[in-house]
Amino acid sequence: MNEGRLEFKIELHDEAGQLALVSRKFADHGINIETMCAIDTNVVIVTDQVTEARVALNSLGIAFSTTQLLSQSMPDKPGALADFSERLGEAGVSITSIYVLSRIQGATELAFSVDDMDKARAVLNMHESVPP
Repeated sequence: MNEGRLEFKIELHDEAGQLALVSRKFADHGINIETMCAIDTNVVIVTDQVTEARVALNSLGIAFSTTQLLSQSMPDKPGALADFSERLGEAGVSITSIYVLSRIQGATELAFSVDDMDKARAVLNMHESVPP
């Protein structure tokens, strides 16, 4: 089953080289990290190569959790994020995480998770088949 794009949440040991260890293992498995963020030892990695990422993290013995992400493109201009988040908020949908994947030719592509995937898809007129 194609799981689409996921965020992998991991907690690394507070030791030098831990991020290098994970990123090298991903590279060795041919996994492209689309975006990531880290605060202290908490790291979130976003990829659409989910099977490979699971194998890589399991081979390192690193516990992880995953969350399904949706993607949306919007104009790269002031107020676009406000419009996007207001549409979801007014429908009672909470954004639980959000990432900028790219900014190309006047458009920004976001990946995000929400508390109600079906409602978010309806509000944003997303008709493609995306796994829950």
